[in-house]
Amino acid sequence: MRLRPLLHAFALLALVAAPAAAQGWETITPGGETVCADGSPWKFFVHRGDPEKLLIEFEGGGACWSGSTCELDIYTRRVTVDPELARQQGLLVGIYDRNNPENPFRDWTHVYVPYCTGDLHWGNAATTHVGTAGPFVVQHKGAVNAATALQWTAENVAAPGQVFVAGCSAGGYGAIFWAPRIAAQWPAARLAHLSDSAAGVVAPGLFATLLPAWNAAAAWPGFVTGLDLAGLDPAAISLPQMYDAILAYNPGGGFAQFNTAFDATQIFFYGISKNEVLLTDATTWSQQMQANLARIEANPNFSSYLAPGTEHCVINRGEFYTTTVGDRRLVDFVRELAETGSAGRVR
Repeated sequence: MRLRPLLHAFALLALVAAPAAAQGWETITPGGETVCADGSPWKFFVHRGDPEKLLIEFEGGGACWSGSTCELDIYTRRVTVDPELARQQGLLVGIYDRNNPENPFRDWTHVYVPYCTGDLHWGNAATTHVGTAGPFVVQHKGAVNAATALQWTAENVAAPGQVFVAGCSAGGYGAIFWAPRIAAQWPAARLAHLSDSAAGVVAPGLFATLLPAWNAAAAWPGFVTGLDLAGLDPAAISLPQMYDAILAYNPGGGFAQFNTAFDATQIFFYGISKNEVLLTDATTWSQQMQANLARIEANPNFSSYLAPGTEHCVINRGEFYTTTVGDRRLVDFVRELAETGSAGRVR
């Protein structure tokens, strides 16, 4: 007669003790002011793991900043991911593969911040753009969405010892943009950061267009020394300038970028940013990307990994484990970055 309660107790114990890899992804639908570019609902995803280890990832998916760019199919307009469904179908690879013993994040708590606003996770505006068919509104509310996910995370992951901030493509810009606030949220944690395929090579002066189009000033990390918009010329702002200020402001954090030498997607957006596509764009972009890296590498808390090829984004692909430059595998570079905050320079 007492066997059933005993079995039930063992079942509950087994559930509590189950490894993180056996659990699934939770969908959080916060509502409120969160929204995607086309007005559809926004949501984010959480895979609970070790509460001492927190991975915050910003999704990529293009960008737009004007009528001519926002009417193109070059950015994601609604949440299209479902990591739990992908897990059930065995489609999770890269840093999402919790069955791979080489995954540095296989037992971490993972907060996945989807991207559907065309604003690099920076915006807080409902902007009316004028396209070929007339005016239309884009909900550039990426900063609102990101801040909501970070608030939930602060309330549910109280005191991690390690925090890793990552993102590929547009998510890479979100990762560096939000890194100072994340560092401030968990000041006792060891912070590491990786922007994958987000080198920031754009037309000169583009920031003067981006900031007002997205109302990026609403979430801009102006508390970082050197980034107060009141003292900056928006037309002169560059991504290396942002890195210099953020890295100096967080000297205990470890920051890094991954790029390929001729990233086809980044080269495409470089051409879009200057309103013309030239045969020389690949060479020009690659040279400027390496010049950007050289400047940021002057900071002692910056690491970089530059691989050959044209591929865009690697943390969400199986190549995360096989990419090798010289004798240094990318997965080992990222593991060292996560564990120590420094992984050196790989070329």
